[in-house]
Amino acid sequence: MANKKSPKKGAATQTASSQVHGKKADTSQKVVKAKQSKAPAKAAKGKNGKAAKPGFLTRVKNYFASVRTEMKRVTWPTKEELIRYSVAVCVSLVVVGVVIAALDFVIGEGLVLFSGLRG
Repeated sequence: MANKKSPKKGAATQTASSQVHGKKADTSQKVVKAKQSKAPAKAAKGKNGKAAKPGFLTRVKNYFASVRTEMKRVTWPTKEELIRYSVAVCVSLVVVGVVIAALDFVIGEGLVLFSGLRG
């Protein structure tokens, strides 16, 4: 990034080059005007100078409308995929349950042997 210049040098360089090349000044003015035209519009102001908040029913309606559009974008699994995923979840639940039960047994027996409470 050796071509980056500080803002002060860049402005001076741009004005110097715009004097040499007339087209450079015209395009930079167009860019500035385009950026100004895309400035965000101010929201309607309500009491206390704050932006007016839509009513409760309007917000609920907007929420359900956005939920509906998101649900249209969802890619739903086929019946075969759903069965495969369900079996995978059930198998993983059984495996994790067995591992936790085994660890519980080992740790419990280790504590009993360490403390000598049963014997």
